[in-house]
This record gives sequence, structure tokens and C-alpha cells, in this order.
Amino acid sequence: MRVSQTRGCRNQRTFGEPGGVSPWTTLIKSRKADAPRFTCATFSTEWHTSHKVIHPRGVSLPIVLISISLSLMLTYATLNSQTRNLQVRQNVNRQELAHQAAESGVAVALNQLQSANWAGVSTAITGALSSDTFGTATYSVQFLTIDGQTSPSAYSSSGGQTNMSWSNDVFDTSSTGLSTSSAATAMTATKQAFQLLIRSTGKWQSATTSSDLVSDIIEVGVELQPRVPGRAVTPGESPSATDVKANSASYDTIQTYALFATTGSSSNPSLTIEPGHRIDGTSWLSHGIAVFNGPKWSTNPRNDFLQSTGTLYSLTRGSQTVLKHPHPFGGSLTTNTALTTSEAADMTKLNVPRQQATSVPTAPIVTFSNWQTYQLFQGGFTYNAETLTSSNLDTIVLRPTPKNPLGIFYRSGSLTIGHSVVVQGTLVCTSKVQFTGNNSVVSSINWRDSTGATLLSSSDLFPRLPAIVCQNLDFDASVIATVEGAVLSTGTVTNSPSDYDFVYTTDINLSGSQATSTPLRQPYSQVQLPSGTNLSNVFGGGQHAIWLAEGNSGNWFSIVDVDNTNKRLTVLGEAKRSSPVSFQIRRQRYESIDLRGPVMTTRMKLVIGNAWQLGTGLWNSRYSLWQLLVSNQQSLGQPQTPFVTWVGDPASYPGWGSPYDTVGLPLEPTFHVRPLTGMTYRESLPVFKSYVPPTSGGSMATTADPSGYRWRVLFWRNP
Repeated sequence: MRVSQTRGCRNQRTFGEPGGVSPWTTLIKSRKADAPRFTCATFSTEWHTSHKVIHPRGVSLPIVLISISLSLMLTYATLNSQTRNLQVRQNVNRQELAHQAAESGVAVALNQLQSANWAGVSTAITGALSSDTFGTATYSVQFLTIDGQTSPSAYSSSGGQTNMSWSNDVFDTSSTGLSTSSAATAMTATKQAFQLLIRSTGKWQSATTSSDLVSDIIEVGVELQPRVPGRAVTPGESPSATDVKANSASYDTIQTYALFATTGSSSNPSLTIEPGHRIDGTSWLSHGIAVFNGPKWSTNPRNDFLQSTGTLYSLTRGSQTVLKHPHPFGGSLTTNTALTTSEAADMTKLNVPRQQATSVPTAPIVTFSNWQTYQLFQGGFTYNAETLTSSNLDTIVLRPTPKNPLGIFYRSGSLTIGHSVVVQGTLVCTSKVQFTGNNSVVSSINWRDSTGATLLSSSDLFPRLPAIVCQNLDFDASVIATVEGAVLSTGTVTNSPSDYDFVYTTDINLSGSQATSTPLRQPYSQVQLPSGTNLSNVFGGGQHAIWLAEGNSGNWFSIVDVDNTNKRLTVLGEAKRSSPVSFQIRRQRYESIDLRGPVMTTRMKLVIGNAWQLGTGLWNSRYSLWQLLVSNQQSLGQPQTPFVTWVGDPASYPGWGSPYDTVGLPLEPTFHVRPLTGMTYRESLPVFKSYVPPTSGGSMATTADPSGYRWRVLFWRNP
């Protein structure tokens, strides 16, 4: 049924029963104070007889309140969402500004690295990308080591020195021998010294609130690619452009000589040389030379010995005289002052080409303290040489470390090098370096990794540092030692009496051709022999040695390991024979000194071996026996034996004992100076400087070749 209800005035209610009409009146007061009025509203609703009376006054107010609350919540949520979206957009924009600032810092850093005006790793780069009323975007760039250190001094002090348990460890080429992992680590340290980490930090800073800051970091790894002579030239680049630092004074000229001696006099000549010594290359002498004056022989035996040496071991090719091994000289002689009459006569007998200098090369000044700290390239990190506190080295391996990537070892005072010492780098000594033991090798960094591959692009063309920088260099008797690299001596280079003889092991004399060799990690090389070579009687561990020819001479290399299956030998020293050469394998020399690098010194004084120091009477009798032999040969029409050959023949000394009746008195050197071919050296550090093309004149002036260093990007990352 429908019930009609009337909303009456306040507090007046009439309730009807079901089936009747019940008005409900509500009074609504007007808010006008001057004319109060009351109105009543009438409404109707459905009414069912089974329900009680409805009280609508208690329902409407909560509904309204809920509606208002929901509206407020929705409004707040909308406003909050809009605020958050605005904040997110602002944060994204600020983060993007910080990222762009970091990228700009990288771009500026890469540009400066390739500029000749780059201030170096110690100078940070800062700048602003943008600035407005809201804030400023800036960048700050650091140059770090490739693994994120602020300087090499932050590295651990450990490493670089490896003790060996006994002397033969130097010949151990197994996977754990001679600290293989340490060798790889050493090469990694040297390679990483050419690398930089560019860390660019971009920031956005609020103009009003200092705490409102957003930052981003970009890291870029780069590797120096020095321009060196002989490299592959890229399009548009000047072939003569180079990043190699120029040597001081006249060292570029000086190092072209196997021996450069700066001081001498008639009584104390620049060079004293005896049988069993060989200067393999050209020599420059300041004043005077004494040749073969050690033996106590009279004039005739001496003259015949010199004459036969010059005849037997020299030949003429075109207009040039070639001096063959084991002639005491391997090249021409240049002197600052004229030779005396007797000196000139000796050189004529030996058939040595000679000339007097028209100018005097200026020797660089050696300052030992400059080697205590160094840079690999100008603008790069500063490293410290490792100080040797002990005056003796014995059964130890010295290699580069991250703190000392060029392996420079500094000794204030004298230094004695005993048995089985390996130095991979540069040995600097303010006084005398004296070799007293066997199987020791000092070799300057050869820019190869642990497998023998080139360390960096074109690093096989990089110049090298000296192997030894010292005041005096001396070698005792009974020494087996190798120095691979230049020697800079402010004093003298000397030796003690050394005789040519062999170590006690299985005698063998194996020769052939078609041998090739490749340098491995220092101090080793690998020799490949023909497939038919029988190496079953060849032993490693320094018992046997191999002669590898090169040009008119060659070098002996101590054999470390033998692989008869693959016909390979591992030898001690840097042996590079790309094209097949002849070889000979014999027992290792009992006493031998090999300097495979140019020697700059004041004087070189080499003394004669003990076996040569026969009395005058014995020499005269030896000479008489030889004359008798030659006379018989003449009468029989046979070839005449040269005196130098007869002296070197062990058959000439029956019953005399070793070394006479085992090896004789040959010219085969126990002291051999022979620079490695194709190598150039820097007499001081750094090795590299940035290239600056000429501003006018010359062929390079028209090229577009850029100044500064060249860098290769290794990686780009957001850490």
C-alpha cells in the first residue's frame, strides 16, 4: 500500500498505524534573523504491512559523511599522485642532467688526453654543464689506475721478489717453475701501466637547498697506443710522427756502437782486449787500445798470431771488410785520437777497418737519483723503484709489480750478484755491480707477456731501458752470466781471468741448419730444430748450450729444457731467429760472460785467462813446434796451418791436462759483447712523451695528424 507522509515541524511527529495515513512534519528554520520562517515538506514512500515504522533521520548523515570522506580521499590521492608524478619527473630530469654532466666530463677528459696540453693524471678536470634558477649541473673527472686506485702507492707492497729454493730452480720451466704466476702478474702490471681509468662524476645541485643533490658516475678505461717508428701507419697520419721521448746528448749515436769508451790515455787505454774476448760490432774509443798484450810471448809469436787471426777470420765483400766470429772485433774501430804506430800496426795485422773521429759524441750525464722515481710516459703516474737494502743477491727473481711496473731496482752502494739471480727490469747501482756466481741473468723489459706475445700493439717496436746502470761493472772468474740490454757505466767494465772450458757432462757436438727461435717470457726463448735432429743425448739444466748463428756471428744460449718428441729446446736468454739459421750444440762453457747490448763506459779492461799466461820460454817452444809443422807442410805441398789454429788445437798439447788437451787455447770468447739486433734504448725515463706536430715547414706541417697521445677505449660503464 502507498502511505503518504508529511515532513512536519521539528519535534512534532504523528505516527499512523499500518493501513492508515501518518504525516511527518519537519521544521526547517530559515537563517535570516529578521524574518524567521518555517516550512514543511511532504513526501511518500512504499509501506508494507509486515514492516515496522522506518526512522530515516539516523541513516542520511553517515552516508553524507562517508561520501564527503571518499571525495576527500580521492581528491588527496589525485593531488598526491600529481605531486609524486611531478617529483618523479623532476628527479628524472635532475638525474638526466647529472648523467649528461658525467658524459660531458668523459668527453672533455678524452679530448684533453689527446691534447699536447694535457696536464697529466694528477690534475682533476672540473666544469659546469648548465646552470639556472633551479640548480647547477657540474662534472668532476679523476684519472685513476685501471683498477680504480688513486695512485700506485695504494697497491700492496708484496710481490716482485721470489726466492728460489736452490740454484737449479732458475732452470725449472714447469707450470710452477720460476714463479710462472708471478711472471704473468709482472707482465700484467707492466701492461696496466699503459692504462687509465677515467672516472667522471656528474652532479645536479639545487640552487636553494644544498641537501637536494643528485649524482651519477661514468667510468671509461683507456689504453695508451704510442706512436713508434716502424709501426703500421693509419690513414691521414704522418709516418714520421712519434711519441718516443728523445734521448739526451748523443746517446742515439752512442748506442749504435757495441762499445763506446769515453776516457783513455797511452798508459791506460780506452780498451784492453785479449784472446778469448770479442767486441761484436763497431767500437768508439776515446784514446788508445791494447790488443793481445797479456800473453808473455815474444814479438814473432805475437805478430804471427795477430796476422793469422786477421787473415783467417776476415773477408772482403765488395769494398767492405767483414770480421767473422771469433775474431776479437766484429766491426770497424773509430778513435777520437790517432792511434800510435804500434797500435795501428796491430789493427792492420788484425785487418780491422778504422777511422779517426771528426766529432766527439756527447755522452749523457747519468744521475742515479733520477731512477728512484719515474714515469712511464709524461703525464702518467709516478712510480717508485724498489730499493735493494741488501748488498747481496742470491737465488732470487726480481720482477715488476703494480707499484714498480718497469722493474727498476735501486741499490745505494755496491751490489754482489751471486748464483741463480734473475732480474727482469733495470738494475741501478750507485757503486759497483759485481757478478760472482753462475746462471744469473739481468734483462731489461722486452715488452712481451707471459706467453712471449707482444704486450701491447706495436710493443715489439718499443725502445727499451738499460739493463744495468752503475758506476763500475765487474765479473769474477768462473762466472756464467748474461746481461741483455744496454749497460751505462760511469766507471769501468772489467773482468777476472776466465778460461774457455766445458762443464762436466756428456760430451756432444751436434750441428745442423734450419733452426728457428722465438722469445718467450723473460728470460726464456724456444728453439725449434729440424724433425730429424736427435736430442736424446742433449740435457737441460744448463749442462748443454746451443749456438745460433746470426749474420757473421751468433750467440751461445744455455739449454734449460729438452723436448725430444717435438724437437724443441727452451734456452736462457732472448733468441729471435725468424728465418732458419745454422746451429751447434755442445757442452756449456764453464766460464762465460755475455753482454747482449751496447756498452757505454769510461774504459773496458779485459784481462787474459790463466791458461794463456804461459812463460816466454813455453811460448817460444810452442812457436818453434808450429814453425816445424809449417815447414813440413810446405815440403809436402800441404796447406799450411795458421798459427792461431794450431794454438787453438787441443792436439797441440798432449798430456798437458785440461783445458789444454781438451779444448786448446782457442779464440772462442768467454767474454762476448754483442748487442741484440733491432733494439733501441732510452738512457733515462720517461719512455714516451706526447707528439706535437710542427707548426710550419717540413712534410708533416700539412698533415692532419693530431697532437698528444693516442688512446684506445677499453670499456665504458656506469658502476
